[in-house]
Amino acid sequence: MVSTRIPLPNVAESMRTPWRHEPFRLFFPLGVVLSWVGTGHWLLYATGITATYSCLLHGLVQTQAFLMAFAVGFLMTALPRRTQAAPPSTTELSVAAMALVTTAVAAAAERWTLAELGYVTLLLLLLRFAVRRFLGRTSGRRPPAAFVLVPFAFLHGLAGAGSLLAWSVRGAPGWTVQLAKLLVGQGVFLCLVVGIGGLVLPLMAGSPPPPDLGSSPRERAKAVAYGAAGAVILASLLLEQAGWERVGPLVRAAVVAAGLALGGGAWRPPSRPGLHRRLVWIAVWLVPIGLALSGLLPDYRVPALHVLFIGGFGLLVFGVATHVSVSHLDMEAARDGSPAAIWVVGAGVLLAMLGRVVADWSGTYFAHLGAAAVAWLVASVAWLAFLGPKLLRPNR
Repeated sequence: MVSTRIPLPNVAESMRTPWRHEPFRLFFPLGVVLSWVGTGHWLLYATGITATYSCLLHGLVQTQAFLMAFAVGFLMTALPRRTQAAPPSTTELSVAAMALVTTAVAAAAERWTLAELGYVTLLLLLLRFAVRRFLGRTSGRRPPAAFVLVPFAFLHGLAGAGSLLAWSVRGAPGWTVQLAKLLVGQGVFLCLVVGIGGLVLPLMAGSPPPPDLGSSPRERAKAVAYGAAGAVILASLLLEQAGWERVGPLVRAAVVAAGLALGGGAWRPPSRPGLHRRLVWIAVWLVPIGLALSGLLPDYRVPALHVLFIGGFGLLVFGVATHVSVSHLDMEAARDGSPAAIWVVGAGVLLAMLGRVVADWSGTYFAHLGAAAVAWLVASVAWLAFLGPKLLRPNR
């Protein structure tokens, strides 16, 4: 059996500073809490506690805070281990956490400039962190070819944040907000899903980890292919913004499906036991399905995209975070079994997706959004109750 854990270079030091060597312990629970800001917004409106709502608030909190918190936790844990480089410093961890919280709180207060400044700070920090471990002379290994897409994700995010800042500060035209939503909401995480999936999906299946970037002509060719995929994803977003509302999403769906099936091995279901592995596999395919539906049904683009956002991105981060957590916490029974809490997570997220998708066809739109928010909150609370105490424990 192939282990998904990479031994720490200094076990004694890791026990003294668990947050630095295992940043996912901090950022996964933080991501869950931040998701409550974005989803709770709809519950408050549906129940009449608040009198106004903001789709921009909801979208930015979920993509720039909730999803990014899980991305930070994974990358700051996996990159140093893969490259045998130094873990993040206490300052890097603190700045990342503060940037995430600032983005969520500022967006909730509709202070868009401050929210985007927090997001840009986080992206620049992560970009610096990744590049130093990709190219640093002290790094003992290189990341896999699929990680070429990680810098692409950051560039999508910076371009999207720049568009939002231009709108917020300088009163740029409204189309800049729509472009920013595409870049931040889709470009960033499509690149991360395909890029990180190239490492995580084989490991979860029990396969050997992929070779280092540039270790052979084959790996160099794969890196070029992943770079081309990143460029096509960007081009498809620009096409959609230019009015090609069918072509853009369908092109992305094809590229993402190919990247996950061929690069991540998702063309076949997992052979190893563990409910969370099957949830990840379902989520992986809901990503291109949601994109394809948004292209095939442009009049129902927004509900179709929630197949991507909730069933794809949302379920995927919970599934991968479960695997990372139970593997590092030596929870073999949970890793290869079907804990009740993970059943609740899977059912809750999928119900939230269905509730949001059918809302547009119902006569009770906001009631459906409130119900979807409740399903999400139940799922996320179950996940946090199951793993939170173990993640936040200072020492194993």
